This record gives sequence, structure tokens and C-alpha cells, in this order.
Amino acid sequence: MRGAFDPDVLMDTSNSDADPSWPGWGDVVSIASDEDSESRVISHSPGDDNSYELHWGPITNEDANDWVAIPDNDSNSNTIKRRTLVVNDIDRFYPPLADWMHNNFNFLPNWRMDDGQISLAEEMGGIGPHVDNYDVFLIQMSGIRRWQIGKHKLTAKNELDRSIPDLDLRILDVWGVDEDAEFKELTLQPGDMLYLPPRIAHCGTALTNNCMTLSVGCRAPSVSDLVSRLAENMSSSIKDDAVRRYTDEELLTGDIDSFSNGQLTQDSKQKARRLVLESLSNMLGDDDWWDEFFGKYVTEQKRYRIGYPMPLYEDSSPGTEGTIVESVLTGDTILFHAEGIAFAYSCLPTEDPSYTLNRLFANGEMCEIKTRNDDTLACVYK
Repeated sequence: MRGAFDPDVLMDTSNSDADPSWPGWGDVVSIASDEDSESRVISHSPGDDNSYELHWGPITNEDANDWVAIPDNDSNSNTIKRRTLVVNDIDRFYPPLADWMHNNFNFLPNWRMDDGQISLAEEMGGIGPHVDNYDVFLIQMSGIRRWQIGKHKLTAKNELDRSIPDLDLRILDVWGVDEDAEFKELTLQPGDMLYLPPRIAHCGTALTNNCMTLSVGCRAPSVSDLVSRLAENMSSSIKDDAVRRYTDEELLTGDIDSFSNGQLTQDSKQKARRLVLESLSNMLGDDDWWDEFFGKYVTEQKRYRIGYPMPLYEDSSPGTEGTIVESVLTGDTILFHAEGIAFAYSCLPTEDPSYTLNRLFANGEMCEIKTRNDDTLACVYK
């Protein structure tokens, strides 16, 4: 989308009463040097996809001074390594960006919005041809970047087979050998936005030294993610479906065909399979249980920070689960959205058709209360 946003307005620092919606180059460098941030520097020699190297942050004060000076550097030599500084969770450290993201991407479910990641690149810098597992919106904040975009989705196996071995990054090999079949090219100017679906290979290259790109990604839990968390949940559960065990009652009654002691029989394999399938089916079919499991999981912080978010007041008490939701519904409590924290709510039917079970999920935790059907947490998002 050409000219989706106006960087001159969004990065305007002339208003002394408020910070601009988008952080500047120096703001991002400062965040990258914070011990609580997640940052990394990716370097490579242009034209050599085997040269990519990864160095985790935070960056040092000396490196920070070096990065601050990059936009004024006129060097365009291709013989030295080119660097890209990538910083996650910028929206947590820079609240105006969090507000801007939620105002401009409110077509996304709240729980699906991930973080605001910003990359700073020297001319010819980039992080190489790769694949993301989620939807992503790439917004050019300053400078110019060329994007090469694959024309077909890659499976996980395709990606693994094409990845260059022995690198700290997953970089696709033989990128652009057959350019017509491989990708199409787009050049993004400041204010332009590019949307990329999951599993589409892409490669961005900075064409100027002051190249600054904002990436707004979407949470997209995989089957593996959900099953892994489900296994963790079941391992500590005391629900009957989680603690059921395999049994061979036929051995005690003698009602069984002859078999060898060492044989893993077809009957035993089928019984074990039914045990797992029936227990999982019972748990996943419980709407109340699944609602709580899924709501907590998808609102967890993806990159956990100790002590975050901090309480608004030192003596503030969150109250009980029920009183929190009740006070929100009555208007006695206002919810402040901490930057980078996902909120979601759900409304479930109860045995009494005139009542609804209201659940509020935030930061992997849940509060709930039963209320009359007219009082639901939908009011929180109006």
C-alpha cells in the first residue's frame, strides 16, 4: 500500500507536549541498549548468503554511539560487512507506538497482535531471505528498502531443505537463481506498507543508510505449540481424563486370546490409542475448560519480563477475580492497557439462561463472574 502513513507527521518532534507516535532512530538505539530489551545485530557481506552472523544484545554504549551516527555515514562499500539492528517489543518501551498500533490495527483481534519490531539498517543491510510463520505488516518509517517476495508458500520441509547449514540464522539458499520464478520486487518508500501472509519467503535490503522499518506481527499458535501447552497442563491436572491409566482387565479374567509375553499386540496398541483419544476428546469437548485454557494461553507474554507490568500504585490491590470483573461492569474500575500485554474476554452460557459467565483474560491470567445477560464485558471494548 503506497503512502499508507505519513512519517513526517508520525515522527514530528516539534510538539513539546507529546512524543511523536513513531520513535526516532536514536530512540530505537537507546532501547536496544536497555538490559530488559530483546535486540540483536545481524551482519553479512553483501552478495554472500553464507556470511550471515548473529550477535545478541543489549548493545554496548560504544555500539550505541556507532549506530546513532549511521544515518550520516555516506559509505557505500560492498566489501565490508553490513549490519542490521533488530529490536523487539518497541511498543512496550515507547508507549505512543503502542497506542498508534492499537488505533491503526484494530481490525485484528486483540489477542492476535504481537509486538512492534523495528529494524535499523545500513545501506545494503538486511536479515537475509527467510520465511515467517505468521502474518506481518511491514511499514517503511525512513529510508528506502527493496523487498524481494516469493510467489509461492514454502512448507516447513521446503524451508528446512533450502536453509543454509551451520548458520545462527535460518537463511534460504539459492535465493534468486531463477528470478522470474522465484520472486517479485517492490521498493518501499517512507510511509509505504507491505503485507506478507505466513510462509511466503521474502528478503529485504536497505538501499539507504537511514533505513528504518516497523514490523507489526500477528500471534499464530501452531498445533505443536497448543499440544505442547496442553501436555504441560495435563501433566499437573487432577481431572479424571488426565490421570486415567492403561489397564488390562482381561488378564485377570482370562478373557483374552493367547499371545507371546514379548509381543506388543494389536489389541494393546488400540486400547492405548483409544485411551488418549477419548481423554483428549472429553477435555477438548468441554467448552468451559477449553475457553479457560485457550484464553490464558493466547494472552501470555511471548517475551517475559520480570516485574512487568508494574502496578499503577504501590498500594493498589487487584482484588478478587469476581470483584475485578464486577467493578469493571459497574463502571467503578477502569482498565489501563499496559503496553505489549494482550487482553481478551469471553462470554459463556450458564445453567441459568438469564445469566452469562464473563471471563476477562490478561497476561495469561483469568478473572470471571456470573452476571445478567445484559451485563457483558463487551462494554470494555466500546
